[in-house]
Amino acid sequence: MNTQFGMLENVFPLLIPLDRTATAAATPYVDLKTVNSLSFLVYYGALTGASTGDAVTVTVECSSTSASSASEVAIAFKYRKSAATGTNTWGAVTDATSSGVTMAENADDNKALLIEVDPAVVAAAKSDARYVRLVLTPAGSYSASTGAVIGFIDPIYKQTTMISAAS
Repeated sequence: MNTQFGMLENVFPLLIPLDRTATAAATPYVDLKTVNSLSFLVYYGALTGASTGDAVTVTVECSSTSASSASEVAIAFKYRKSAATGTNTWGAVTDATSSGVTMAENADDNKALLIEVDPAVVAAAKSDARYVRLVLTPAGSYSASTGAVIGFIDPIYKQTTMISAAS
């Protein structure tokens, strides 16, 4: 058992489990100022589209401001996709381009997506960027698109009470 519980990572909810149907959603920005590394866990329940092959595209954006603006830039990232809920099986680490990765209707029901964001990729994409968010964009007409997002950071300054990374 880890006696340093809460000292190693800051875990925080970013999007609640909600059926967003065909509506795009973005997490709040995460401030990378005091962060060594950042991960997102996207967890979907049912993905029910109007057509087979409808998908939700998951992208990562960086920005120089924590306010939504025209300064967002989509960036590349690494991800792993889980097998169905109730198993402990994950796919290989895979590179996603700035176009993102998809969670497909039926094929990815009840699966999770673990995303790793490299701060060096953020800096290379936009030199003054220090804020990162996840964007979930359904393509097609969904009658069910229930998902949640949780953030995990490895802080530079580990402490019992974490510095807020959300902006």
